[in-house]
Amino acid sequence: MPVNRRHTLAELVAPCRYYNEKTNRRITFEWALISGENDSVERASELGRFLRGLKCHVNLIPLNPTSGFAGQAPPSRSPAANLFVDELARYGVPATLRVRRGIDIDAGCGQLANKALKEKAAAAGRGAVAA
Repeated sequence: MPVNRRHTLAELVAPCRYYNEKTNRRITFEWALISGENDSVERASELGRFLRGLKCHVNLIPLNPTSGFAGQAPPSRSPAANLFVDELARYGVPATLRVRRGIDIDAGCGQLANKALKEKAAAAGRGAVAA
């Protein structure tokens, strides 16, 4: 996300805690699970320690296949994904493992935007040729 270029996670946790204190509302975090990259118990422990004590929820989203990115998603109900959820729970951080839908027709999260960008680029290329 663009915000990651401007602020580190360490810089963002204090405003999140402030928001919790002032509003008593839960913050939802999205975590795209990438097989072999960030789906390990060790990563879950790091995330759990980071979010411990924060009124929050983590949506775990298995990565959808997207052209231009070589990362792979763990199966939705893989042992690694379930261990990730369990490890977050050890730190008092609730998490939901999302079910992947629409990937067979390139309609999953991230896939539609990627498809639209490709179509726009192709249309722009055709327009340049016709001019």
